Amino acid sequence: MDMSDTATPTTLGTRAVLRRVEAGSSAICAACGTQVKFMAKQNRQQAIANVYIDGRWNRVEHFHAECYVEAGEPWGPAAEQVLQPKGRARVEAAVG
Repeated sequence: MDMSDTATPTTLGTRAVLRRVEAGSSAICAACGTQVKFMAKQNRQQAIANVYIDGRWNRVEHFHAECYVEAGEPWGPAAEQVLQPKGRARVEAAVG
């Protein structure tokens, strides 16, 4: 079978997601230059962007959620990412 008829190459592009700031985070905000810190009892979020140049991954940029918006969402609107607790997906797959 000739794969050129069915496969289309995918060009990866820069995108951003919004997720919780985890304990132990040491990332520096690309907009304001301060640490993106975890704070107990606060559900803080960060925008994380995988940056691609010429279709190749180059780097990851972290932003405070509010800094990302204030910077004009440089990598487009950040998609909300809902993460399941570790191991839960495996349990649900085994049950389902």
